[in-house]
Amino acid sequence: MKLNRHGRLAPVVALAVAALALAGCGGSSGGKSSDGRDRIRLGIGSPSWNAGYATLAVSEARGYFAKEGLDVDVQLFPSGTQVAQQVISGQIDVGLMTPEPVSIGHAKDTGLTYFAQYWTRWIYSLKVLENSPIASVADLTGKRIGVTAVASSGGTFARTAMKTQGLDPESIKLLPIGAGAEQVTAIKSGKVDALALWDTQYQIVENSGVKLKPLPVPGTENLFGGGLAVKRPDLKKKEDLLVRFGRAFAKGVVFAQADPEAAVGDLWKLHPEAKGAASVPEDRLLAGQVKVLKVRLDGQKAGPGDGDGWGRMDPASVTATVKFMTAAGLIGKEFPATDIYTNDLIAKINAFPHDEIRAAAKKAA
Repeated sequence: MKLNRHGRLAPVVALAVAALALAGCGGSSGGKSSDGRDRIRLGIGSPSWNAGYATLAVSEARGYFAKEGLDVDVQLFPSGTQVAQQVISGQIDVGLMTPEPVSIGHAKDTGLTYFAQYWTRWIYSLKVLENSPIASVADLTGKRIGVTAVASSGGTFARTAMKTQGLDPESIKLLPIGAGAEQVTAIKSGKVDALALWDTQYQIVENSGVKLKPLPVPGTENLFGGGLAVKRPDLKKKEDLLVRFGRAFAKGVVFAQADPEAAVGDLWKLHPEAKGAASVPEDRLLAGQVKVLKVRLDGQKAGPGDGDGWGRMDPASVTATVKFMTAAGLIGKEFPATDIYTNDLIAKINAFPHDEIRAAAKKAA
């Protein structure tokens, strides 16, 4: 695969757009549960449950979803592109996704729109072992890059990083290495020369004792990270549902910020497979997973003194992200950032007593 005559990453974009375009006329919202709650289907792009999503477990375990009259079905998908596809087709109602599939889909009129931010910064980066001779993106030519899946956003970012540095993105080889222990084995054994993952995945790798160093990619310092997205018509059609969902989601974030240990405990209760190896002492498992959760909580504006603006998106950051992806050739033409986000629901989402949630977290400690 080669760059097209415009210098764009045609194969990568084509793959993402093709997946987005598979939008048939899927089902509508999930209806009602047996106890009368509104069903809502949430898709997240993760190969497995981990502490980075412990806030979701809090919202379920502490009854925040139930108190908002919601029965939330969380579904995991291998990549954000697949999450986007599911939202577009109506198979899920809300998708937690990074900016690439939303921005790429804009040209195809997919109409995906963010209504709340979750990742407070661009989460993808490139890293190598601390003692690796690889010192820059330029040194990756001819190297093997470990990604969770070939079609993952991490893989797209690796190719984008090469292109923005004037290098051939097809000169690297993407190797799928899954998650968790597979990633650690791949980097320790030398199966891959570098990693193209996201922030919490790197923390999971480093928790195993692997020391990594970043390869700087200029232009990614102040970019938008992404969050909760829906089809644009649903912003009005399902406004009440989205506000209630966003409010319950935000409560989980506020609680986790106040007591991350209890949040990880909620994750283990609902998803025991996320706990880790039984051979590792529980206090060590907890300490490692709290580190992962804190990576996700950093910058969430959910702590005391942060006010009530959880989920609010910075116009400058979203605009910078659109510009970056245009320059990288991921999208063909720049568009107004407001086409893919709105802060209109943020005030209603934050209409709850944040201090009461923090007090409840302290009692749980």
